Amino acid sequence: MTSKNKNSFLKHDSLTREAYNDIRKMIFSNKLKPGQKVPYRRMADGLNMSLTPVVQALKHMEFMGLVRHEQNKGFFIETVTPKEIDEAYKLRSMLEPVMLAATIPKLDKKGEKKIGAALDEYLDACQTGSLKLKLVKDIQFHMTMAELSDQKLSILIIRHLFDFLYLRFSQELIFSRPSEDAASAHSAIFKAIQVRDADTAIKLLQDHISTIHKNALEGIQQRLSDLEEIIF
Repeated sequence: MTSKNKNSFLKHDSLTREAYNDIRKMIFSNKLKPGQKVPYRRMADGLNMSLTPVVQALKHMEFMGLVRHEQNKGFFIETVTPKEIDEAYKLRSMLEPVMLAATIPKLDKKGEKKIGAALDEYLDACQTGSLKLKLVKDIQFHMTMAELSDQKLSILIIRHLFDFLYLRFSQELIFSRPSEDAASAHSAIFKAIQVRDADTAIKLLQDHISTIHKNALEGIQQRLSDLEEIIF
């Protein structure tokens, strides 16, 4: 590959990432909702880029299950099902504890400080009343612990799982439920990490994921039940 072709390839890859992140933000902020058509031509104009990187970003999202493509119609934001939510949380419950088990034995003060900073930002977000900010900082706390495991493939999978869960599933149905006390759970996990009590930290993480898993399923079942009442 010539230097010119390589630079062109890298620029195209950068534009695709930019388009992906822009679409991601629109879904997260509810500017694009389940079932809605993605106005990718208008988005390309707004981003001052050709259609190619935007379509490539959407194809990646289609692979991840975030959008679907309908022949001659375009791309649409995909809806979520209880079965998919259940499967995604089961994957989290398998991966995250294993990654934490890998993180704790080799955790140094610098890594501990990173987790502590992520926890502080989450606790601050809880005080703002913003569910979206709370969600962002919740993901950041979990991703910080995961990334310190240095398990690159698992980190990639976890990151995709977060995108799948929180771009397709209304965060309000998780974080507004009274049985969920993520702030206390996060704090307890960090305290166990500080004293390098891996068994306790892992158990607390498993219990935490189990709780939000339960809340997520109850939330979507309630939403489906409410829709049925409206229809009938």
